[in-house]
Amino acid sequence: MKINLTPLFIMVTVGFLMAGNSLADELRLKNGDKLTGQVVRMEEEKLVLKTTYAREITIAWKAVASVIADDPLKVVLKDETALEGNTAPIEDGKMKLNTSKLESPASFNLADVKAINPGPVKPVKITVRVNASVTNQRGNTDKDNYYFDGEFVARTEKNRYTLGGELAYEKADGETTSENWLAYGNYDHFLDEKWYLYANTLLEHDQFKDLNLRTTLGAGAGYQIFETPLLNLSVSAGLAMVDENFDVAEDNDYPAGSWSINYDQYFFEKFVQVFHAQTGYVSLEDANDWFLKTRTGLRFPIYKGFTATLQYNFDWDNQPSEDAETEEDTKFLFLLGYQFKN
Repeated sequence: MKINLTPLFIMVTVGFLMAGNSLADELRLKNGDKLTGQVVRMEEEKLVLKTTYAREITIAWKAVASVIADDPLKVVLKDETALEGNTAPIEDGKMKLNTSKLESPASFNLADVKAINPGPVKPVKITVRVNASVTNQRGNTDKDNYYFDGEFVARTEKNRYTLGGELAYEKADGETTSENWLAYGNYDHFLDEKWYLYANTLLEHDQFKDLNLRTTLGAGAGYQIFETPLLNLSVSAGLAMVDENFDVAEDNDYPAGSWSINYDQYFFEKFVQVFHAQTGYVSLEDANDWFLKTRTGLRFPIYKGFTATLQYNFDWDNQPSEDAETEEDTKFLFLLGYQFKN
């Protein structure tokens, strides 16, 4: 019996050709190297290339000189322009796409590309962070220290909701030496990618500053300079009403100008995160009546969301109650915590 191997040979040949074509995209790097494979995606300045010899490899986008792909690519520029089409040869440092939506090919700089084949955008991005520091000493020293803080952030395309708070309590030799807490809430509505309007509130209690309750309600505008998984920086300013209730001193309320700065950034391949948060209020009736709060530190990811934090808290009240001992409060903290991001 004679077996005809021609169909089998054709099928095997076509299979090899199809496999080869599926991994026939070409990257040329600025150092002259050429890599072939399949462009999977590019996000956060990192391009993922699927290869037959090293599976998926990650390449810094700034090291790429040109991209030529067999299959259509979805490209998002930094101005949020979205394009889809086949690449065409062009000089290094640029990309050209033939797209059916435009009469002529679209050309742009690689530096203007925000993402290639981006994953689906989550409708709500959730970030939750909690930290705690507990110290109990017995013997020659009888002392208890408790500190807790937490923050919840929900981010949609146009809105951001933030809730957070702190609690500190210290007791030495049976007597309370520190008792304070604060809670805050912010609502940000984005007018575009950078500019937003906000409304916020801050509640604060500090027994040893004679502060029974300070309440602030404010609104204003902010600018989101950076917002990425690695770097976030925003500034805002506005107006607020401040109401201060004291245990001993006379109660006080006044209109104020307010400002805030929020910054965090990862370094050394997410080995450490540097952060700084600052909020300030100055009376519009008396420029010498102002107060400031800052939280600065280093956050170290440990394992699957668990973190260790070195933090410095600095609070300044330029005109505190006469029953308060000093204008400033400082605290150095070592915190263990957990951080969740969806």
